[in-house]
Order: sequence, then structure tokens, then C-alpha cells
Amino acid sequence: MNIGEYLREQRIGKGISHEKLAKAAGVSKRSLIYWEQGEKDISLDNADKVLKALNASLTIGAR
Repeated sequence: MNIGEYLREQRIGKGISHEKLAKAAGVSKRSLIYWEQGEKDISLDNADKVLKALNASLTIGAR
């Protein structure tokens, strides 16, 4: 699973629309869709904003 798939899974699981999540994270709806579909890479800064808006976390790398 990539980060876009994870964001989409979290958003849908919490019943949040693209529009509502984008507004809460301070990013554009179009960017959010691109990231979820893997069409564009998400920066760590934007990933942090979206994850915080989702009240979710993600561990990258070995544990």
C-alpha cells in the first residue's frame, strides 16, 4: 500500500469527503485527489497536514 492509498482508506473509513478533508488540511481538493490516485507525489509537509486533519498517523521505515 502506498501513502495515497492509505490516505484514501482513512478518508473513506471516516466518511469524509474530498472537499471537507482538503479544507481541513489547507490543501486543494484536486491535489488531494492526485495524491490518492498516485498521479502526483505528496510532500512530507502536506502528508503531515492531511494526516493531522484525518487524526491518523503513519510510520515510515523499520520499527
